[in-house]
Formats: sequence, C-alpha cells, structure tokens
Amino acid sequence: MILHYSCSSSHQHDEQHDKVHGPLANRLRAYTDSIEYEKSSLDAMQQVKLVLAQIHDTVSVLLPERTSMIRSYPCSNCHTQPLAKLSAGRKADERKSHWDIAIIHGSAEVMNCQTCHDEKNMNELVLLTGNAILFDESFKQCRQCHSTQYADWVGGSHGKRLGGWLPPRIMNTCVSCHNPHKPAFESRWPSRLNTSSLTE
Repeated sequence: MILHYSCSSSHQHDEQHDKVHGPLANRLRAYTDSIEYEKSSLDAMQQVKLVLAQIHDTVSVLLPERTSMIRSYPCSNCHTQPLAKLSAGRKADERKSHWDIAIIHGSAEVMNCQTCHDEKNMNELVLLTGNAILFDESFKQCRQCHSTQYADWVGGSHGKRLGGWLPPRIMNTCVSCHNPHKPAFESRWPSRLNTSSLTE
C-alpha cells in the first residue's frame, strides 16, 4: 500500500517536517505492510460456476451457482423420508447434518423450515405460492418479503457487483452475503485503521 500525504508548501521544506510526520508515516507503513490482503473478487470468481438468471423483465445477469457450493447436494441423497419420521427416529446424542440450524429470520409465527423448503421435494426451494424454484434462483424467495432490498439489488445499490456494468453483468446473489437462516450481520469493529488513535 502506498500512502500519500501532503503538507502546505511552506511547511514541506521545513526541517521540522520529517520530525513531525516521519514517525507517523513510518508507523502507518509498518501497519499496512503487515496486513495480508485476500485475493480480489474477480480472482475468487474464476473458481465459481456461474448461471444465467432473469432477474427482471429486461435484466439478465450471471450469478454464482448455488448447488455447486452445497456440499451434500442433491438433498434427496439423505432426505429419503419425511422430516417428522427422520426426527422421530433420531437418538438423543446422534449428530446429523444441519439439525442444529436455528432460524433467526422473522418470528416463528412467520417462518419455519417449510417456508422455504418443500418437504416433498428437498432438491428445490418453494415460494409462498407453492411453486418450486431452483436453489440458484433463491433471490426469488427473498424478494417475496424484501421488495425494497430486491429493487436496490437489481438497480445496483445493494449487494456486490463482480466485474463491470456492461453485459453480461456478474453479481452476487442474496445468499452470497447473507445466511438465509440468520441474515442479519453481527456487529463488528471496522477493519479500516483509525489514524486518530495513533499518538506520537
């Protein structure tokens, strides 16, 4: 990282310049040079399969293929019986995949597992109308309740674009950033260095 800073022209050639600003600049350089930066989004996307999705009447985009990211897809490999039967036959200490998922996404009166998952067809998601959709189209589920965020996502002010705006647009979908079972982000400290906390 290259740090750029400037002072007034009268102060730039003052002998006190380096004494005043040198230590701070050196500390900033030392701090930022120690940060290990991750690969760019475009580099990471080279290993992600993309699918074409029609997100609006006139807008087609490329989205990350969700099913290739689910380790145990198709779900029907394990879901061979109704959930109630699977749950009833489970021993108290038996560990099974995703039995520990807690839905922190609306109240229990509004949402449960069957709001999004069809017990009769676990390989696809289900809309409120009962129509099945692919996991790669999960944004269609989100837009049923989150219409404002969806409109912002289509318009580009919500979410992350990968690449430019010229077709084909490549963008993350809702579940690329949000856990569908617990979509709110936890509070965390900002990652940017607060230079006002550095004292000489």
